[in-house]
Amino acid sequence: MISDKKILSFNSSSSSDNTIDFYRQCVKKNLCEYEYLKDEDSQIELIFDDERMRYLVLWVGWYKYKRIHQCAVHIDIVGDSIIIQCNDTEESIVEKLVEMGIYRENISLNFIHPQHQNYLEIAT
Repeated sequence: MISDKKILSFNSSSSSDNTIDFYRQCVKKNLCEYEYLKDEDSQIELIFDDERMRYLVLWVGWYKYKRIHQCAVHIDIVGDSIIIQCNDTEESIVEKLVEMGIYRENISLNFIHPQHQNYLEIAT
């Protein structure tokens, strides 16, 4: 029964559902581009959890005798916002999402302390 309810709510044509679906598509497309980060020591794992709207890119592998298990990117969708929890890459995820049509004001960088968020607004 629960899955039937999810299907019904997913098929509704409300603006909020369309926005969230658009966000999901943009985030997934963006994160799939990080598969090039793999190397001889590590693989890239893409983790897409549509139910909880949580999306991750992980480095997983071994370097000599040291285990590699590190988050490269972590993005959550909460309400009508995209929250970037972690970006351990050199690329600007915000710029890519804006180019895809997501408003900058709907994207939050939560890996930067709230006291320093104002500096971001001044810089952009």
